[in-house]
Amino acid sequence: MALDSLKGLFLGRQDIINVELGEPKLDKALTKRFSARNRGSVRLSLGRYYTRQEWEQRRAELVAKQLP
Repeated sequence: MALDSLKGLFLGRQDIINVELGEPKLDKALTKRFSARNRGSVRLSLGRYYTRQEWEQRRAELVAKQLP
């Protein structure tokens, strides 16, 4: 009975729970296209998130600002 709940967590003989899957690739146009099917985060569905490039650009702008 307990093993049935683990079904889908294994891919062949490889345990995928602790496998590094890498950085997710986000595309805002693709995210908006499939937003009607998303049952997850509303923020992602509305496109209200930073991509890695946008975040790095925003971070650089903030670091360059002078504090009062």
